[in-house]
Amino acid sequence: MSRPPGTDAFGAIPSPAAGGRRHVVRPHGRTRPVLRPGPSCQGSDAAPDIDSWREILRDAVVELDASPVDLTPRTDYTGWVYLLDLGAVSVTDVASDPMHAARTRRLIDRNPVDFYHLMLARRPSHTVSDDRPNELRTGDAVLLDSTRQYSFTADSFAHYLSVNVPRAALIRDLRTTPELGRLIPAHDPTLRVLSSVVAELCRGSAVLPPDTLAELGHTTYELLVSTLRTAAAGDTRLSTPQLSRQAQLPRMRDFVLRHFTDPALTPQLIATAFGVSVRYVDLVFRAGDSSPSRYIRETRLAAARRMLADPRQAHRPIAAIARSVGITDPGVFARGFRRQYDITPSDYRAHTRETTT
Repeated sequence: MSRPPGTDAFGAIPSPAAGGRRHVVRPHGRTRPVLRPGPSCQGSDAAPDIDSWREILRDAVVELDASPVDLTPRTDYTGWVYLLDLGAVSVTDVASDPMHAARTRRLIDRNPVDFYHLMLARRPSHTVSDDRPNELRTGDAVLLDSTRQYSFTADSFAHYLSVNVPRAALIRDLRTTPELGRLIPAHDPTLRVLSSVVAELCRGSAVLPPDTLAELGHTTYELLVSTLRTAAAGDTRLSTPQLSRQAQLPRMRDFVLRHFTDPALTPQLIATAFGVSVRYVDLVFRAGDSSPSRYIRETRLAAARRMLADPRQAHRPIAAIARSVGITDPGVFARGFRRQYDITPSDYRAHTRETTT
């Protein structure tokens, strides 16, 4: 397994501090607004701006392109990166003000670290891996691969706990290559156990000796393997009308996220796929404070918004972007985008370009 000289199995520069703490930038003592939650891990490395945040993340875990998505000029910035080395795995507590981050082919070639990371969302966000978009709600998780392109976007404050593990070890113990980019919902029982353990390790790492942390690292690794196995097995179990609405909702949302680019996606198509009535589909989504049509529309518009903000998509006509998210009528797309974000698609693209140049 290749990695840059002087780095460990996770691409991080080893730290002599007990418990694997890594301090790249010392906290600067700025008071955070109450709407921005604090770190889950103790002793986080605070960043004064997104460029510094990107550099800390590069040194701790992996190199990403990152840029703010908030169109309003900011006078301050809140972000941190904290790495807890547990031997068999590492845990990274990562947070930032609204931003878009991407692992691009250029960065993969320049920063050839070789691991999987399971991203545990502490706040809502969006990810794209292997062309599979996901809307992550608090507690959801998704598996990403440092050797493949992926991106994640947060329209509000972003916060993740990432469990990082060498790719070769995980493939060996799973006896297969894990599926990338698939959402693991927060209600998954094995994921809930893993998330609780990771969060508790973050809170208590300062008082635990290195030997104990290493033992708990092996426990965390086994829980990670079990979580991925359970999630893979769950995909083979067909949903039935007998499942509760609460259990059906994440399955139906996932169906939308996997098929929203199809212009034929409608509540009727969801009902047909799940063997239920359109009325039942409506009740399931209303239990999540939405409706199937609204969820489809917002998923498509959110994906289009990310494409419009992506400089690599700047050459594509807006109508082509609309079609790529399943909206074939440019007028319908423009009106829907303006109602959702209070700005036209062309103005949004122009403003985003100004903030990134």
